[in-house]
Amino acid sequence: MNLGAKMHRRDSRPLIFEMVGNLIDEAIEAAWSSVKIHDPIHELPDFPALRPTSPTKLTRQAAGLHAADRRGFDLRLDDVIGIMYRPTPGLFDHEERLEAWLHKNAHDIADQISMMMAIDWLKSALDENFPDTDRWYLGYALFAGRTIQGSFAAIEKSNSVLSMVFGSMEKPNHGEQILHPRGVLAVNSILDAMDNTQSMPAVNSWLPALAMYPSVAFRLQIANRALEAIIRYPESNCSGCVDAMIQISTHDSDSARRTLMSTCDLKNRSVSTLLAERLDSLSGRMPNLALEIHDRLTITDDSSLISILSNTLASLCTQRPEEYSVRAAHLISIGNDRSIRRLIESGFRTYLDHDPNDQQGLLSNAWVDGGDLSRSRLKGLISEQRKISIDAFEATLKRINEVSESEAISLREEIMSRETR
Repeated sequence: MNLGAKMHRRDSRPLIFEMVGNLIDEAIEAAWSSVKIHDPIHELPDFPALRPTSPTKLTRQAAGLHAADRRGFDLRLDDVIGIMYRPTPGLFDHEERLEAWLHKNAHDIADQISMMMAIDWLKSALDENFPDTDRWYLGYALFAGRTIQGSFAAIEKSNSVLSMVFGSMEKPNHGEQILHPRGVLAVNSILDAMDNTQSMPAVNSWLPALAMYPSVAFRLQIANRALEAIIRYPESNCSGCVDAMIQISTHDSDSARRTLMSTCDLKNRSVSTLLAERLDSLSGRMPNLALEIHDRLTITDDSSLISILSNTLASLCTQRPEEYSVRAAHLISIGNDRSIRRLIESGFRTYLDHDPNDQQGLLSNAWVDGGDLSRSRLKGLISEQRKISIDAFEATLKRINEVSESEAISLREEIMSRETR
């Protein structure tokens, strides 16, 4: 062997081409065994669809199209490179770095290309003037199969699902929602088959998009699907399922209330955290429900959840400030210094604007139950309280004195010294 010879990595493009072919074959087989392959949404009267009788016919047809369309593969691969690859400017070995990246990410790239092919075939089938019915069977089977196999690329394809529902690649206006019956059946079958942990990323992506359209959410029972996915796979990332329920609240408050309360009652730590983090969003739509869920979530020993709820409470009570003080007092009593600080920073100033006398004694309660950092933030507020009402200031010190006389004396001296500076 020539010592000066350089080892070259095998060109990854043919490997990716082969991988795409394998993914297509496996996806169609998976779809055939898991999903009802519905007839095309659009058909030309003179050219009725010829329904495939076995997955073998579909896989052979798909393999033939893939093998004959090398140019299409190259264009899709270039598109994927343009989207996913981040070259380093100024380096001379660009081609070698690109080849190394292609080799390392071959499966993800093949996944993206296979979904691109599925969508291209669906576009041909959804042409209302000249629908290609053969492409419908291929595109639908490939799209469904890759999705239930856990394709990462499927996560981003909620628009394609909407296209099937409406029977058109054009997204409708919210006021013009005419669903296509066959499209609804087709998407319903895919959603039914997505009952596995592999499909959860796509479920989380698709359900909020489908929930935006009242007619779609109703016909496909999106709220129920979101709840069922959370119940079955609570330890998966269920963020999109919760988002879908909240989205539905804008046009179906009953379904939103029922499913969100059921989700809250699961008492699952990760799901409860998702709910707590989204209470602000829910409050803008259903403020009473947001407070009700907030109250249920506080029945916990999870300190991190209490911190989130403490940080959120003030915004939930923006339109109803009278609801704040009792809930804040409860959070102080069950929280730690971190949650108390969040209460102070997010809502105490607004609370004192409405009730400078602090009739609920939140300042003194927070002082007694909080740590040094909480007390550091409270000193400024108590000092401002004295400027507004000396009687309220004295009442705060009296409550603190009942627990610790020395702390009350020290606090008085520090605040009085501030005024003489």
